[in-house]
Amino acid sequence: MNRTIAILALISASGLAFAQTGGAAPQTPPQGQAQTQPATGATAGQAPAGQAATPAPAPVGKRQPQAKTQEEFKAYQDAAAKPDPATMEQSADAFAKQFPESELRAPLYQTVMLQYQNANNAEKVISSGRKSIELDPDNAVALVTVASTIAVKTRETDIDKEERLAEVKKDAQRAIELMDSGKGVPANYTPDQAGQYKSTILAMAYGALGQAEFVNNNYAAAEQALRKSTSFTNIQADPITWFQLSLSLDRQQKYADAQQAAEKCIQVAQGHPVAKYCEQERDHAKQAAANPPANKPASTSGPQTITPGPTTK
Repeated sequence: MNRTIAILALISASGLAFAQTGGAAPQTPPQGQAQTQPATGATAGQAPAGQAATPAPAPVGKRQPQAKTQEEFKAYQDAAAKPDPATMEQSADAFAKQFPESELRAPLYQTVMLQYQNANNAEKVISSGRKSIELDPDNAVALVTVASTIAVKTRETDIDKEERLAEVKKDAQRAIELMDSGKGVPANYTPDQAGQYKSTILAMAYGALGQAEFVNNNYAAAEQALRKSTSFTNIQADPITWFQLSLSLDRQQKYADAQQAAEKCIQVAQGHPVAKYCEQERDHAKQAAANPPANKPASTSGPQTITPGPTTK
């Protein structure tokens, strides 16, 4: 999805906590959040003189992964800094073999996944994302990225369509559960970061569910999911989702609504390749609204799905 990579890369890269031999290193705060310092005359974990020590409240949400040694952290950094996704994937495999118990294996494969997404290599997005999910079944970023990618690459004629769409629904529903419970939002995020994170994950999850229903010709269910996907106002609107919603409405012969969704797609596309298809769909829906076909399945001018390309915004 057009809006996601920059947000997810920023959010997923922030806040990793690393423990070193001989003591714990301070956790890097997310961008825009100041590091909390102990009060004057106190050290971390202690109260100022004359005050009773009170335990710090447990952070709410998902604890960030930790490196157990400086060597492990350095190896992680080296692997994540590789210049291309193929080399990064090889380094991630080597890292996982060298540190088979490391908590950083899942976020490293997540980084590989996002790099492959930037390179528009869908099959590698799926395979590297699955590795991340296998290591951390509650990795919301990997769950929605894999679900979204499988959804847009699945066709009604695929022999393994049912298996692929079942994976889409399983991953997307798990991501929704994690966001609704709050368990999937990293614990160190500011309220604004947490809100953007939740909205982005939920928008992607519902978008994947909508696409899965569309492939199964369940257009009413597709509409319901896609409307949820487009309902979040605190994140960048995704033109592909609006296009898919317009198609789902068109297939139900809701031509006026389809035209409105296509207009919204054009409005937010801003040079995205999907804009031309949205223009075609708008014109088709407008014409069909003026001259409704008699008991004929709705047709569309553009393709059924649009596979997102590399994100440049």
